[in-house]
Amino acid sequence: MQPINWDNLRYVLMVANKGSIAAAARELGVNRSTVLRRIDAFQESLDCRIFERGDSGYILTVEAEKMIDAAREVESTLYNMQREIAGRELRLEGELSVTTTDSLMVTMMGPILAGFNRVHPQIVLDVIVTNNVLDLNRRDADIAIRPTGMPQPPLIGYELCSIALGIYASKIYLARREAVNWLDHQWIGLDQSFLAASFGKWFEATIPVQRICMRADSFVTIKIAAEHDMGAALLPCFIGDESNLLRRIDAPTHELTTGLWVLTHPDLIRSARVQAFINHIRAAFPK
Repeated sequence: MQPINWDNLRYVLMVANKGSIAAAARELGVNRSTVLRRIDAFQESLDCRIFERGDSGYILTVEAEKMIDAAREVESTLYNMQREIAGRELRLEGELSVTTTDSLMVTMMGPILAGFNRVHPQIVLDVIVTNNVLDLNRRDADIAIRPTGMPQPPLIGYELCSIALGIYASKIYLARREAVNWLDHQWIGLDQSFLAASFGKWFEATIPVQRICMRADSFVTIKIAAEHDMGAALLPCFIGDESNLLRRIDAPTHELTTGLWVLTHPDLIRSARVQAFINHIRAAFPK
């Protein structure tokens, strides 16, 4: 038996956690063949099989379960140690990773990031733009700026503002269908990744599935589809109202409001870099 390759083990753990090669590849930012190659190398080095291929995905073999459980404990300990060390960092220099969504990036984050750079030029921002919810426990990012109703523990942070959503469609689309009830429109739907949010639950419960012509995991994509007359769309008002091609549809959407939060892990809250960024972005959203 060869010594454990910890880098290969990272790929094995991701497949074990996600249950599929495709999901693990997306999370790791690599292609499927890379994940498969790493798993094969890991299995060969230990001379044992790690996964069974079942109907529901990749399942750990009985022999591998104890080893993977132990590896998860080691991984968790390492992440805890990394966060604790980073949380004691008092220098206003070095790298700081920040994640946010594409819709926030293209509408409001530019001036905020540029302003932070002017004040703290020695801090290098690593900006991760994704609509997936990154795991701050694993230090996928140090800070997240994202819409949420209430942050899930252990994350802590501050609500920056409220985000209202409304129903929009292109002026050309509406001119062809002036008499149509808002529920009877053709709809641009929300991808599965949105459905945990309050507005995602509202959409799933309210809009008939047979009316949906496409789905997307990005409000930027949904806006573009709506501007090209594909149908009605649920959009944050700060996106929909800025489009000259769209018009807001008068519909009962008073419950479609969520919060915009800046979040971090409690272990990082004392870090000078983290505190500096949080203070900066809070100043950009005076209440």
